[in-house]
Amino acid sequence: MRHSFRSELIRIWRPSFLFGGIGVMAGFAALVSIFIFTSAEQTPVSAPPAVGQGPGAYTVAEIASPDGFLTALGTVSRLAGVILLALWAIAMATDYSTGLIRILVQAQPKRIMLMLGKILALAVFTLLAATVTTALVVIIARPLARLEGIQVQAWRSDFLFHLLKGYFDFTVAVLVWGLIGLMLAVLTRSAALAIGIGIGFLLVVESLITIVASGASSYLPGGSLDALAAGGNDQLSWGAALGIAVLYGAIATTVSLLTFRGRDVTS
Repeated sequence: MRHSFRSELIRIWRPSFLFGGIGVMAGFAALVSIFIFTSAEQTPVSAPPAVGQGPGAYTVAEIASPDGFLTALGTVSRLAGVILLALWAIAMATDYSTGLIRILVQAQPKRIMLMLGKILALAVFTLLAATVTTALVVIIARPLARLEGIQVQAWRSDFLFHLLKGYFDFTVAVLVWGLIGLMLAVLTRSAALAIGIGIGFLLVVESLITIVASGASSYLPGGSLDALAAGGNDQLSWGAALGIAVLYGAIATTVSLLTFRGRDVTS
C-alpha cells in the first residue's frame, strides 16, 4: 500500500489538481465570504427559503456569534464537495482510460491494497484542500467584519474549539463527497459519467425527492452532508448528520473496494 500511496500522491500533485482543486475551492470560499458579510441582514427575514434553496441571507447576529467566523464554510461545503467529487472521479477514471490500471494491477496484485493506497493519497489531498479553504475563510473573516461594521468580540469565546469543530465537520463532509466520486468512477470507469451522475443526482434527483417528501431531504447525501458542514440544523442534529455521513462514506468505500477487487481490468 505504501508504494501505491506514493505513486498516486505523485500523480495528483500536479498543477491541474492543485489549482483546479485547492485553488478553486479557496476562491469560491473567498467569494462566498464576501457575499455573506456584505449581504448580512440586521434582522431575520420573515419568509423562509423555498424548498431546494439555500439558507438565504445571514443576519448580523449570526455572523457575530462565537462560531460566526466560519459561516462561509458551511455555505461553500456543497460546492467544495462537488469539486472534490469530480477530482476523485477523474483520478480514478483516468487510470482506466489510459490503460494505466493494468500496469498498476500487475505491479500490485493485491487490489485492495492498491485501492487503499489511492484512497489514502486522495484523502491527504482532500485534507490539504480543506485546510487551505478553512484557513482562508478564517483569515478574511475579521477584515470583512470590520468593513461591514460587525462587532465580533464573541469570536474570542472558545475560538479554538469552534475552529477545530468547524474544520472537522467541513473536512468529513468533503471527504465523503470524494469517496462518492471514487465509487461512481469505479462503477462507470468514466470520469464524465461519474461526474454527470453525481451532479445530476445532487441537482435533479434530490430536488425531486425533496418536492415529493421534504422530510427525506435531510437524509440524502446532499442534505446530510450540508447539515454536517453547518454543524447541524433544524432537521438534523450534528450527531445524526455525522453518523449518516460516516455511513455514506463506509458504503462508498466498501462498494469501491469490492467492485475493484472483483472486476476484470484487462478488457
